[in-house]
Amino acid sequence: MLWSAALLVSVLSGCTLLGTLPYDPMETPPDPEGSRLKPSVGWLGTHGSEAPGPPDGSVAVEVVHIEGRTYLQQVRHIRNGDAWYGDSILLYRSTLRPFATWRWTARGTYVTRYNNRVVERVFEPLRGPARRSIETMDITPYSALGMELLVAALPLGEGYHGMIPVAVDTVARGWSWLHFEVETERSIRERPDQLDRETWIVDCDIGPEKTRLFIVTEGRSVRRMQRLGPGNEVLSEVHRTLLGGGARKPAN
Repeated sequence: MLWSAALLVSVLSGCTLLGTLPYDPMETPPDPEGSRLKPSVGWLGTHGSEAPGPPDGSVAVEVVHIEGRTYLQQVRHIRNGDAWYGDSILLYRSTLRPFATWRWTARGTYVTRYNNRVVERVFEPLRGPARRSIETMDITPYSALGMELLVAALPLGEGYHGMIPVAVDTVARGWSWLHFEVETERSIRERPDQLDRETWIVDCDIGPEKTRLFIVTEGRSVRRMQRLGPGNEVLSEVHRTLLGGGARKPAN
């Protein structure tokens, strides 16, 4: 639950694992389209987009090439008090299927590697030997870490909803359903010096954890992530300020 303390950068680490669930094969999970996501870099903040003060972290989404394959990689770092945490996810560019994930915490490092239905997890604590487990799942999962990229690449539309199987990287075994639903599309102005942007607002949950995503339609960039309570109250929020990503008002 260290990432919960890091304010939503990985709220999904503490989700309840649902294991093997009844699944209707006629209801095929939607396939994301990785080309919808555009590379971006920026800052992470937990004080609101207009609040003063230094950023709490950074985020970068980049296209990388490794051994002839094309991947999309997201790397995030965020500060919680005097401690820094981070995570990285490497996805196949076109399908957004996970190749590997890394999560750096105060206890140690979680590394998860994916090979279709086979998921290998390694936890490397700061002290003591590493713990390794291999699981063959009932399905070919996506990754709960970086779930916002997965949702942003779906064919979003008002009322669009569904569920996707995702593996959880902070446990020795387990996967769960990621449920999502597009609540609305709204024009949102992130800062006074910017133009309004068309934004999808999407509610997601994995077990008891509920997250609201604000996804700008242009480039499918996730600008805000809110952790919600049972009554949809906002418990915490992380916003992304992309460098050079804002359309400014024309000069008078």
